[in-house]
Amino acid sequence: MMATPWRGQAHSGVCACLLSGLALLSAFAGSVHATSGPVMIPTAAASTTGSFVLSAPTAGCGRQSTASPGTTVDATIPADPALSAGERTRAYRVHLPASYAPGDTFPVVLAFHGYSGDSAGMERMTGFSALADQGRFIAVYPQGLTGIDGQPFWASVGTVDLGIDEVRFVSDLLDALESAFCIDTARIYATGFSNGGAMAAFLACRLSDRIAAFAPVSGNFYAPRDGCFPTRPVAILDIHGTADRVVTYYGVPEAINPRWPLPSIPMWLREWAARDNCTDEPTLFSDGPDVTRMEWISCTTDVAITHYRIDGGGHEWPAALHGRPVAAVMWDFFQAHPLPGA
Repeated sequence: MMATPWRGQAHSGVCACLLSGLALLSAFAGSVHATSGPVMIPTAAASTTGSFVLSAPTAGCGRQSTASPGTTVDATIPADPALSAGERTRAYRVHLPASYAPGDTFPVVLAFHGYSGDSAGMERMTGFSALADQGRFIAVYPQGLTGIDGQPFWASVGTVDLGIDEVRFVSDLLDALESAFCIDTARIYATGFSNGGAMAAFLACRLSDRIAAFAPVSGNFYAPRDGCFPTRPVAILDIHGTADRVVTYYGVPEAINPRWPLPSIPMWLREWAARDNCTDEPTLFSDGPDVTRMEWISCTTDVAITHYRIDGGGHEWPAALHGRPVAAVMWDFFQAHPLPGA
């Protein structure tokens, strides 16, 4: 068993960091929706065509949901203990938009909490549930497993942590969602904060055939142990502060940490620009006194890479970007980037 060096982030407003031993205080904003007891949802196989999941009716279309539109419920799916640190179930929260109807297909946004955090805190912090009611999508907040230090986390570099297979979990979760709800399978998206941002980036390497676009915030982008091999160019929106003392914007070189070097954010973005066959350097825009937006747009298959550099920003989910909630900025980006062929 090999433990990852650090995961990062906030639970009930406290940000933990094993890399530097620093602690950071952050405020969670938003409201909590009514929650019912846990619901066990069975898994079902997904339908694919070639390398991509195309938009088609899922098994949940026409099926009456056990959750009421406009509410958030806790749910579980079965899990293989050998791939889940001994656990037989995996948990998550799901918010159905107020306009949910089983005859219409709905996009999905997966939002991954940070190290030591939880799904309820991620719901409060991001405001995605309130936005889902306006934007007509299903907001899902997966829950990480507990590590050897007693804190929830994501095994975002592969199965080196307790044998946990997060790709299997997310695949099973998507199967369960498609079985229970009417899902637009060409419009499934992933975001996350800190260790959860790393999880979103890991899924870009592993599940680009099912998840259309990715938006990590303050992510710690340690290289996946088996490399990063997406099946197609993917759209990436990344947000990071230059004064982040938990996940440094400028990386940790191999000379300092030979076992787990951390790429700088510019280096990580350049790697994705190469994977997406972006031919030009990014175009820079000023989105206010402290925010620089970088866009790579000359990429293949209508994908794009957008990076918000928050000058002086710390390890946090920003309150807003150019006057709008971060969740709303992400949702605009997501809507512009469904799976190819949709």
